[in-house]
Amino acid sequence: MLAVAAAAVATPLAEPTAHAAETPRGVVLVVPGQSIGALPYQPLAAALRADGYATRVLDLRGFDMVADADAVATAVDAARADHPGVPVALVTHSVGAVSSRYYLRELGGADRIATYVAIGAPQYGSPGACGQPVGAEVCPGTEFMTALNTGDDTPGRTAYYSIRSEREWTDGRLDGGQCRITPFASLGNGGLDHTLEPVIPVVESQVRGALAGVCDGVSADDPEGAVDEQSSLWPAGVPFG
Repeated sequence: MLAVAAAAVATPLAEPTAHAAETPRGVVLVVPGQSIGALPYQPLAAALRADGYATRVLDLRGFDMVADADAVATAVDAARADHPGVPVALVTHSVGAVSSRYYLRELGGADRIATYVAIGAPQYGSPGACGQPVGAEVCPGTEFMTALNTGDDTPGRTAYYSIRSEREWTDGRLDGGQCRITPFASLGNGGLDHTLEPVIPVVESQVRGALAGVCDGVSADDPEGAVDEQSSLWPAGVPFG
């Protein structure tokens, strides 16, 4: 978990060219992790705009999953109104993946989102959230996390992708259909990898591939109950670092 920071505002929806503004390849909404704000995601957003995607980075607080999910819903509705018929994708990081998945499951997002890319996602909770004054709902085993992970983790026609490093603290697995992109080489430890993911070039490359529909890894379809908070920690029983 990253520490808490900025207020919930959003950067403008920007386009690379006048032509792309009329018919973008798709709309990408980037949902950041806790406290990190929008700035570290701007190089990724710029790369996606160069690929022809209308891209917006949301600057959310990252410690109230339901409030952030509501903000994601508002941004998606605005994107769909601005670009009717154009597929919308969510590229999410850390707890931004959790609030976005709440949107998909509980707020009708699975009927609106073509692709969901989760980077360094504590999908079954992160021990780093436990005992914290904010964001504690992401602690494994909380009522919020239990409800989020009861039933189908990957509903609807959305394509679900997971990106992580070899030493990510949680492995980002979901039951149901999910592309688990081959983990990228660690920079030294899972915490460092997690913090730097928004600006690591290989992550940018993997995001671009996922948005293009490429599963550069394993296409999994695990049954309900195949994943739990203990088994999703990397690696089980081994200290972080």
